[in-house]
Amino acid sequence: MKIKQLLILLSILFCSFLSVSAQNNTIVLGKIKNIKLVKKIELHVDELYINGKVSSYATTVKEDNTFAFALEIKSPQIIKMAYSRNSADIYVEPYDTLYVEIDANYFPYDLGFGGTGGFNNNLLVKYGKEFPKKSNPFEYLQYRSGIFWFHVPPDLDDMMQRMSPKSFAESMEARKARRAEYIRRYDRENEGGLTQMFKEYIEAEINYEYAYHMLCYGNIFKHKHSVNRDFFNYLLGIPLEGNQIGNFYFREYIKGYMNHLYLDLNDNNIEGIYNGEYDLAASQLEELPLVYFQSELIAKALHAKKIDIIIDKYYDFLNTNPYYEFNDKVTNAYHKVMKYHEGSQAPNFDLRTIDGDKINLKTYAGKPVFLNFWASWCRPCMKKMDKLKAFQKELEAKGVVFLNVSFDRKEDVWKETISKNNYEGVHVFLSEGTDSAIAKDYNVRAIPQFYLIDKNGKFAKGPAKATDILELKQILEKLTQ
Repeated sequence: MKIKQLLILLSILFCSFLSVSAQNNTIVLGKIKNIKLVKKIELHVDELYINGKVSSYATTVKEDNTFAFALEIKSPQIIKMAYSRNSADIYVEPYDTLYVEIDANYFPYDLGFGGTGGFNNNLLVKYGKEFPKKSNPFEYLQYRSGIFWFHVPPDLDDMMQRMSPKSFAESMEARKARRAEYIRRYDRENEGGLTQMFKEYIEAEINYEYAYHMLCYGNIFKHKHSVNRDFFNYLLGIPLEGNQIGNFYFREYIKGYMNHLYLDLNDNNIEGIYNGEYDLAASQLEELPLVYFQSELIAKALHAKKIDIIIDKYYDFLNTNPYYEFNDKVTNAYHKVMKYHEGSQAPNFDLRTIDGDKINLKTYAGKPVFLNFWASWCRPCMKKMDKLKAFQKELEAKGVVFLNVSFDRKEDVWKETISKNNYEGVHVFLSEGTDSAIAKDYNVRAIPQFYLIDKNGKFAKGPAKATDILELKQILEKLTQ
């Protein structure tokens, strides 16, 4: 779109936003060509890191094929634009004005950008093509260290599996340098085009993505590759302060680093890790990064049903946190976990088994239920189910029901996995995963996850450690009595 036309459109739409709340500080507008049946566009702003929610905005395309949004953006970040079952990542920042031109026939692959955020998003598209990454989270490898989970794309996982510490560090440094030079070159060729906020954002994206995967390598593959302490000297050059709280890798690095530091100071002993990391963070982080991390830690502990352990920190956070917008995250997590606390009534469900039978919670009245959420791509899920085999038949004979709800994407893969591994019990397939009704009712946001339900359909207390199979067996045996 020509600059003059864009300015005219912006001036016309400006009047539409005069009455909008001052909190809506960012404008996204545009036009669709070749539009057909679908007349609605949505924007999804990830605020999970702040308040545990995703803010969604929807608008209907006007007769002249234009659309406009007024958003509240708290920090520079990537948001989702959704149209006709497809979505595209776009970058926005506070007080931004972004124009997006869409061809309905090619969305999300052919987008044009203008406005103050135009150069930023044009670079983002080029950068994504130059350095592509897997967009499907189910293709990432998962590794646990302490209470933190690393998620690694297949290409980097391959490097971690086969490279020595020296070779991996050199490869990652070169990888980071290539990305940084690409940004510098674009900035030189488009002088004055990129906003300062975006340059800081993309710099953080490059640096913290590098630091995150270096941290993963050092923690997960330390024994396989004999990683020594000198490997972690790079940590000294990675700042923990900053205003990039809207950047995914900045947030993940902070969590990974605090987990690493606590384990390093405590000889890899995770006892007391929730309270320990909470207190340790106060000596390492400040302001927003500190509040973000402590709120995440409390929410994580609550989701893990560590109520008695974390309750003092919960009240301390609410009494001392100066950034009140983070309070909702921890209070909502508290109320949710109390809903699933021992003695509370378990939500009913309506499911269909692998054999085609309809089941609900009442189907198993009078029997304890081990409700297991899993998928064949989830390594920890598979390991747990393999360990359960040692006593599953014995417990089933006593009346325990093993109800396995799979989040696999393909039904044939699900059935093949069950058959190949001889997994017993009742099996249900739900390709919609965490979007399914039972996942929402049971607050399942990640797997592996399981619940114990007693004979009366109420939640029972699980083992102190979710991975303690022997304690799990003992609890299930008591529930049969």
